[in-house]
Amino acid sequence: MVTGRILVTGATGHLGRRVAHELVQSGQTVRVLTRQRPAHPDARYEWAEGNYISGDGLAQAFEGVDEVLHLAHDPQHPERDLTGVARLHSFGLAAGIRHFTQVGIVGAAQVPGFPYYAAKAQAEELLLKSGLHASIFQATQFHSFVYPLLAKLERLPLLLVPTGLLQPVDIGEVAAALSRHVLKRQPITERFAGPEVLTIAELAEQMLAAKHQHKPVVSIGLPLAAFQAVRKGVLTAPQMARGQRTFAEWLRLKA
Repeated sequence: MVTGRILVTGATGHLGRRVAHELVQSGQTVRVLTRQRPAHPDARYEWAEGNYISGDGLAQAFEGVDEVLHLAHDPQHPERDLTGVARLHSFGLAAGIRHFTQVGIVGAAQVPGFPYYAAKAQAEELLLKSGLHASIFQATQFHSFVYPLLAKLERLPLLLVPTGLLQPVDIGEVAAALSRHVLKRQPITERFAGPEVLTIAELAEQMLAAKHQHKPVVSIGLPLAAFQAVRKGVLTAPQMARGQRTFAEWLRLKA
């Protein structure tokens, strides 16, 4: 197996921590890009202080780096993320890295009206035009993302949910699949999805059952273009590689 030094942005996040662990277990050297070095840094990783948006510290962070895995994101300021993506590409080209992997969301380009999703799709376009040897890995919505969204809707006597289709996936399975993707080092786009395509109403019913709650779930068709796209299933990938842990199983483990 080819080994190398992989600079990982977002390695302290929910997905990033798991992917960094998977890569180290596979024999790779992982350098974590962080704005502030932790008081007790994990000795399994190298640590580099820097900011991919401002560019501070990137020159040092890229020293001796063979590859980049870009996981960091800021849903509240997607335009800043695009600035950072372009900056990472520039430093990557200057450093002569062998490969750059961008993580995205299945169907993001087909959901209008969400700046964060639009930025994710634009980041992929920037990468493909960057001149870097690059790949893209997209995943469907995490179980841990779907659950709090549904939980916010359960305060009323009945549960009103938008009509639509989702294919939630376990974040640990995504991390393992992403690690395998990175180690291929091929200029490809891969998608990874959950085991089941379900309506949002079905997911809500499973959540209520796991909480031993009984209330009606009512689907409503919202006229916004974004919800129309979700209703068509653009956030699903039924023909792609799938994980095994269902939303219902994840709920049982969470309880």
